[in-house]
Amino acid sequence: MVVDRRGRPVLDGDLVPDSRSRSGALDPGAQLFITASLLILAGLAWAWTVAMAAMPECHRLGLPSFVLMWTVMMAAMMFPAVIPVVLAFTALARGRPGSRALAATAFVGGYLVVWGALGVPAQALLAGAARLAAALPGLAWLGGPVLVLCGLYQLTPLKDACLRHCRVPLLFLGHHWRDGPGGALLLGAHHGLYCAGCCASLMVVLLVVGVMNVGWMVALSALIYLEKVLPAGGRVGRVAGLVLCAAGAARMLG
Repeated sequence: MVVDRRGRPVLDGDLVPDSRSRSGALDPGAQLFITASLLILAGLAWAWTVAMAAMPECHRLGLPSFVLMWTVMMAAMMFPAVIPVVLAFTALARGRPGSRALAATAFVGGYLVVWGALGVPAQALLAGAARLAAALPGLAWLGGPVLVLCGLYQLTPLKDACLRHCRVPLLFLGHHWRDGPGGALLLGAHHGLYCAGCCASLMVVLLVVGVMNVGWMVALSALIYLEKVLPAGGRVGRVAGLVLCAAGAARMLG
């Protein structure tokens, strides 16, 4: 039997999105509102990101400005793929104490906080790479091996485990549920950590090809969405890994 963090049983209907589950009890209006809200926020984030794409050497930004930029970029890239998880969370919140809208907002906030916090190491990596490239121009070839390593990560059990949590949100939520806005914030952050583990190699790719490279951002965002939503998403991720390995090898040879 599956139980939540307070030891209360989680019914099979809470884990499987069929007509008997709580996910089915989320009315179409609520589903449309949540989906539209996240897509609008993603669209606004994309508009801001595209407007900032011409920014030269974003690694030279101060840490607060870089983290803000990074957080908006992650909202643009991740919000479409997180819609099924937010819908599942809101459905499971039915009948729980407190406002579902507040809980869903806290869940998304916790998720985004994790991605924003990852802007700190991202900025450090970019700044360090820029200093190394200036001091030792011959190290530019290291981008190839890094892409190969990113591709290999796509084929690892760790990647598969993190992706599984993202692809089966009801199972994740049922195991780790916490009540209240604070619990929703922590649960969103917990999911954000799994999502970061799932997308870690793709974020490193973004650092290699250019943080503000809009073309690569769009391609990686599409890949993230397909991995998490398509029935064959796992295979899509593995094919992407092989493509990254080939791109890294070509970069080394070229």
